[in-house]
Amino acid sequence: MSHVYSDTFFDYIDGGARRSARAVLGLLQPWLGPASVIDLGSGRGVWLDEWRRCGAARVLGVDGAYVDQSQLAVPQHCFRAADLTRPLDTGERFDLAQSLEVGEHLPAAAAATLVDSLTRAADRVLFSAAVPGQGGEFHVNEQPLSHWQALFAARGFRAYDCLRPALKGNRAVEPWYRYNAVLYANAAGAQGLPEVVRATALPAGVRLREGGDALWRLRRGVVSCLPQGTVTRIAQLRAGLRTRMA
Repeated sequence: MSHVYSDTFFDYIDGGARRSARAVLGLLQPWLGPASVIDLGSGRGVWLDEWRRCGAARVLGVDGAYVDQSQLAVPQHCFRAADLTRPLDTGERFDLAQSLEVGEHLPAAAAATLVDSLTRAADRVLFSAAVPGQGGEFHVNEQPLSHWQALFAARGFRAYDCLRPALKGNRAVEPWYRYNAVLYANAAGAQGLPEVVRATALPAGVRLREGGDALWRLRRGVVSCLPQGTVTRIAQLRAGLRTRMA
């Protein structure tokens, strides 16, 4: 990755991530019940810590070497430093792979590499990435949800839009997870999914659409008009302010 993320960035992310993870996993764990989870772009591993609390026996977080391993939310042996712009193969298969709000931080040329790494790791993938106008620190590749959907489809993974309808009114969940999180599964991963999930499979040729209420859409419209450097600086100032307040 081309950017180094500070402790302030992770301090800001972690609070909302843990609160969001508890709500999302409250839905996903009964549906999937994964015993092993890998997280690409895990940060300090807050989501993985919540998966462990839900019963996952094996978790592995992968992120840049800039992550301070003394502040991990999971044991150090559950973390691996790696460059996500390069292919990743751990030599293991997991019940679930996830990457949440990471793809927008990678160059556009690395998008397919990230999806390759995820689909190599598991038959089921929980994925979200920032959409155009979402804004944030060093967002260099905001894309419509359908962009990622097409990358997964090319690898035999179908989109299951099972989370967003259930989460859309839950303000305990950060909007970027609430509006962007989609489950993908290949043919093997689709086996054993409960009917409540299988019923949300998108038919071939139907594109995922961006979600969000009127305020979220207004925010995206305003942010999309600003220079990238300005958006990054605003995000950094906001993160610093919220971290100090916390």
